[in-house]
Amino acid sequence: MNDSKVGQARVTPETISGPEELQALSPVDAKFFADDVRRFLLENISKTGGHIGANLGTVDLSIALHRVFRSPADTIIWDTGHQGYTHKIITGRAKLFPTLNTYRGMNRFVTRMESEHDPIEASHAGTSISIGLGMALGRRLSGNDHAVIAVIGDGALAEGMAFEALNHASVEDVNLTIVLNDNGFAISPGFGALHEAFQNGGDAAGDFFRALGYTYIGPVDGHDILALEDALRQARDGDKVTVVHAKTEKGHGWPPADGHPFRQHFSFPFDPDTGEARPAIQSVGYPDVVAAVIVEEMEEDDKIVAITPSTLYATGLAGAFAKFPDRCFDPGMEEQHAMTLAVGLALSGMKPVVAFQSTFMQRAYDQLIHDVCFMKLPTLLLSFRSGFSGYDNPTHHGIYDFSYLRGLPNLEIMYPKDRFEAERMVSDTLRNLDHPVLILMPYGPVDEFDERVLRETPASFSRAEVIATGHDLLLITVGNKFLVAVEVVDALRAKGCDAGLINLRHLKPIPEAQLATLMAETSKVVTLEEAVKEGGVGSAIADLVVDRNIDTQVLRIGLPTVFVEPGSSEELCAAYGLDTPGVLERIGKRWPELA
Repeated sequence: MNDSKVGQARVTPETISGPEELQALSPVDAKFFADDVRRFLLENISKTGGHIGANLGTVDLSIALHRVFRSPADTIIWDTGHQGYTHKIITGRAKLFPTLNTYRGMNRFVTRMESEHDPIEASHAGTSISIGLGMALGRRLSGNDHAVIAVIGDGALAEGMAFEALNHASVEDVNLTIVLNDNGFAISPGFGALHEAFQNGGDAAGDFFRALGYTYIGPVDGHDILALEDALRQARDGDKVTVVHAKTEKGHGWPPADGHPFRQHFSFPFDPDTGEARPAIQSVGYPDVVAAVIVEEMEEDDKIVAITPSTLYATGLAGAFAKFPDRCFDPGMEEQHAMTLAVGLALSGMKPVVAFQSTFMQRAYDQLIHDVCFMKLPTLLLSFRSGFSGYDNPTHHGIYDFSYLRGLPNLEIMYPKDRFEAERMVSDTLRNLDHPVLILMPYGPVDEFDERVLRETPASFSRAEVIATGHDLLLITVGNKFLVAVEVVDALRAKGCDAGLINLRHLKPIPEAQLATLMAETSKVVTLEEAVKEGGVGSAIADLVVDRNIDTQVLRIGLPTVFVEPGSSEELCAAYGLDTPGVLERIGKRWPELA
């Protein structure tokens, strides 16, 4: 029975304006509030999509944190930030939830732009302990003793950076609490010795943290608010850095999440009763297409192995892992290790395929340079979500790929425009793999332009695809901008402009001799890419024009060097002038006779 005071208005997710209202609740009312939050999350996220499993699992933990600590004076850092929905509700943002996954709506992650209760911008795993320790040290130096709390998942704890921070934090005299949100799961199921130690019971986790010098409290039932509050108070009132180990369940309280790992992590709009995705958003993406080719090649060649760091479902490799478990490796959220693991396999005579989401491949940049490229090892790298990547954080867009990879020796880079090119690039590369090769692929449904494709020999992928030549203007495009490029060229031709179109599918090395000949025969060159211009494809073309002293004018169309807000491809292309009207407008401004 609800023991709320007679006449006292009930605090609900829809009405709460700040943590102080939560702190005034009785323990029973706090439990009622938790039930209401789960209802609210399912009602809202089923309509918009979002990280449903992770957030159902942190409802009780979020409530306990805000009842024990005093945010924002006490700083709560959510590692990765995708599990902060209850935190957002408690801090008065429930009214923003209908805007989740809309252009300039509520962010999927915690963000300083939304609230003073969000101290950082977050979206990559493993950073919270380092940030928390730095903030706690800063407070110690400035005489501020307010608490800092780093909430990190067991999957994120496997990141090398998190271990580096653990090695440091215990030796500092700071007011820092580390909350381990242990649900046995990351984006994919938990894996490895650390995971096994945490899941096997006994005091293995406690022994681990105590050996590093931490005060350890737990494991605590992560869905028992009173037990969590007691543990957090002990940590708050202790005299050294403390680890509170909370055992939570991803998708807690929602039966459809049981036994479905990817649904537990993230879902598109779904039926709240069954968990099934709404049919309208189901489509075939590049991970599906490429993964099918990889399975076919693995059937023919037992030297091919597959690696993906906790992105099994996002990269489409679940089928390969099921069929070839001995040749497939998911080391967890360990991108650096995954890259250099491939090095060891390549040195042993294997043909490693390493699949990343673009945003996470950045984390293995040093290993790519020092280990893969420097030794020129046969490795196929697949980077999905190159270009705009939807409604995740600005850091999730793959708009810097070519710029930061272009200068690496020994690395070949390709970017298909459609299904045919993606399939052929993967199969041809695996059959002839003798150096590092990277294939970039965009987010969203696979494009198919079979009527445009020239059925060429495998070696032809080192050359650009000439769709049409043009003496007045030559548009050079890459990957997922091909359809826009076709529409732009058609519009220019309708105005009497002799415009040509090139699909630059081979980005590195670019086919210099072929392009130099084509550009020498036109008076204007336009490059179009869904990436930052600085250091991008347009820059490579401009360099070629200068180096070869080609007498033509160059207009580079791409993104400024900024962090782009979340949004659909259509919304962002319109906002940044990368859709057909935007490209035509840019061309018209540069050359008024073409307006």
